[in-house]
Amino acid sequence: MRAPTGPGPLEATILTEALRARPAAFLALALVVHAGLWTLARAIADPTPAPEVLIGLALGREWRLGYLEGPPLAFWLLDIVYGFGGSFVVAYLLPAVTVALTGWLVFAFARDFLGDRHAAIAVLLMVGVHPVAFPVGAINADLLQMPLVAAAVLVWWRAVKSGSRYARYLFAVLVVLIAYAGAQGLLVVLALFGLALANKGGREALAGLLLITKDWRAALAGRDALIAIIAVLVLVAPRFIWLVLNNFAGLVPGEASGLESVSLDGAADVAVQALAGHLGLLVLLVVASAWFASDRDSAPTFVRPPLARFARACVIVIATLPPLAALGLGFVAGARLPVSAAAPLLLYSGVLALVLADDVVRVHRQRSVAVAALALLLLPPTLDAASSLIAPWVADRGRPTNFPAAAAGRYLTDVFRNRTSRRFEYVIGDARIASAIAFGSRDRPHVFIDADPQRSPWIDRERLQRSGALVVWSVTGRNPAPPPTLASRLPPLTPEATFTLNWVISGRLDPVRIGWAIIPPAQ
Repeated sequence: MRAPTGPGPLEATILTEALRARPAAFLALALVVHAGLWTLARAIADPTPAPEVLIGLALGREWRLGYLEGPPLAFWLLDIVYGFGGSFVVAYLLPAVTVALTGWLVFAFARDFLGDRHAAIAVLLMVGVHPVAFPVGAINADLLQMPLVAAAVLVWWRAVKSGSRYARYLFAVLVVLIAYAGAQGLLVVLALFGLALANKGGREALAGLLLITKDWRAALAGRDALIAIIAVLVLVAPRFIWLVLNNFAGLVPGEASGLESVSLDGAADVAVQALAGHLGLLVLLVVASAWFASDRDSAPTFVRPPLARFARACVIVIATLPPLAALGLGFVAGARLPVSAAAPLLLYSGVLALVLADDVVRVHRQRSVAVAALALLLLPPTLDAASSLIAPWVADRGRPTNFPAAAAGRYLTDVFRNRTSRRFEYVIGDARIASAIAFGSRDRPHVFIDADPQRSPWIDRERLQRSGALVVWSVTGRNPAPPPTLASRLPPLTPEATFTLNWVISGRLDPVRIGWAIIPPAQ
């Protein structure tokens, strides 16, 4: 039966024609525009990086196998990028670039069985999924896992379909990176292993691994699988041992990583927010559907090749089982997480919608669809930037990204150098304020969180005594003394006059007040 041809060029919108003629190029342009808008929004609205970035920069330079504040890979990445550029521009650029790269990797996976046009539509639908498409936070474990998970799914698919040896080894590398990046991506990896065993090639590789086959191709695949598994176990073992020794602390980011307590919820609340975050995708689907449409005969059509059963099953499993497993584990563990924790698990909602659709997709109400898509693309970064600029004039307290880290770091560095004639090597205090001071200092001192050796095992106490240190704390009431817990872990302190400075965008906010004291270098 001949597929409907749809309207001619004069009856189709630019969006429709672009998807027909150059779907990959159009999607790439959309991803670049999306990344540019969010980068610009962050640059305008956030004069200071988010606390997650400041804490990540402070901890990443220590290069530990684990931190109580969160998985290590995002911290390492921040240190590497900051070391090359020496600027916090990366705080604005990395999240948006991460989302754009993820979109392209999802497209590369989906185009193998949906075709370019349907795959591009699937990724464009994701502009309406809040946990995935709105990179309002810092580069953290949740955001970093998105391209790693998308790359792992793509490489796994290529390995299963073509039997590529390079893909098998690359998949092993990605599994290692995911293990150091966070916990959610490992649920996707487990789903992929299950799907591989459901495939004939995967079962043959398993037979080769167990040495119960005479097929040389299966034996070779089994050998490659054995090498990859051993390599993964060896490289992941140090991270697993650290987690066991530390009671699996920092497995997922929490309040200690710089997140606001109000942004953390239980597993059920996160699941509800993640589902509500699909409202934009649902709006696009409804507007483009044939429900009450007046252009049933003239709506443009997009035809895909017949969909293989295995491809359909893969998408359904990848898009549904990991989120459900994460929900169950979250219930059992009683974890409190931000909604962004769901992002690495919801990358294939758009692909799932296209997989469940008919082979011939009609786009009704083209102009309304285009307007809705542009609104979802433009409004979120615009509103986020506007709210950040307006908040200092209407809020009772400043947003964390409005904190004057640069000014505070410069001032206290100069004071420490003038008082001690030494380089500023150590700052002690709450993770948020100490990391902000370290970020604003040209000396980039080590951060000793709460003077607690368990939270900062990289601190050399003898060197700290020789070099001296600066102790900082926030002053909110009339008492300028340091917090008792902090003071009890340090030698007697002589608090200096409270340091007062304005927020970067001061508005109607009360000034920032910072208490501080110097631990003089040992003579």
